[in-house]
Order: sequence, then C-alpha cells, then structure tokens
Amino acid sequence: MSALGGFKVPILHGLCSFGYTARMISDAFIKHDPHAMKEMTCRFTSHVFPGETLVVKAWKEGNTIIYETSTKERGLTILQGYIHLHAEAKL
Repeated sequence: MSALGGFKVPILHGLCSFGYTARMISDAFIKHDPHAMKEMTCRFTSHVFPGETLVVKAWKEGNTIIYETSTKERGLTILQGYIHLHAEAKL
C-alpha cells in the first residue's frame, strides 16, 4: 500500500502513530479515564517508517493538552494536535 503513496519501502499507518500518541498522553495526563477527554484532534505532518521511535511532547494549558509527536531517528514532527478535557476533569 505504501507504493500507492510513492514510497519505495513500507510506512507506518497514520492511525497507528495517532493511537500510540493517544496512549502516551492518556498514561501521563488522564490516567486512563476516557470520560475526562472531550475531543482529540490531529494534523499529520510526515510519515513514519516501521521501527522508528516515537517521541511525544505534551503540555497542559487550562483544560487543553497540546502535543507534538516526532521521530527520534530523523527528528521530524509527524503529528500535532490538542486534546480538550471536560471542565470537571481533575488532573
């Protein structure tokens, strides 16, 4: 399938990198409470090759968690976004 996108080697599906990012943020900020999350957005900015290490940077501003995920090996930002939390969420 990656050949359809013009890649000569396989790439990791974007939803896979999005899912790993969501899991890392959940572990760090909302302690696996799915009810705390109101909305999660994502903008894909680059591709990931299988085996690359994902680095997630995230910070909280009010009831919003802003995040950016990059590859350790190439230093490229692969996705960016934010998570809106419910107002009553206690972190």
